[in-house]
Amino acid sequence: MSSPERLVLCLYLAGNTPVSARAVVNTRRFCEEQLEGRYELEIVDISLHPERVKEAQIIAAPTLVKKLPLPEQRVIGDMSRPERLLQRIGIAPRAA
Repeated sequence: MSSPERLVLCLYLAGNTPVSARAVVNTRRFCEEQLEGRYELEIVDISLHPERVKEAQIIAAPTLVKKLPLPEQRVIGDMSRPERLLQRIGIAPRAA
């Protein structure tokens, strides 16, 4: 991504588990370090909102969905690999 477009992200979790907690921490860290000031992050616990699973076609949790800009991209796991997140959501690493 060459321009500072705003990214719309949604992190789908399944309850209050250690994996879910790691995914939240890792995703927030990634967003602050790589997307500072140019992202929206919604966190959805699918155990509390099961209707969102079908709507978003979630097959595993945690799943991070980049909704905008298109194309939509998905990353499954605890979001512990920032380089994978950068690649999967299609943005260039932030300059040091």
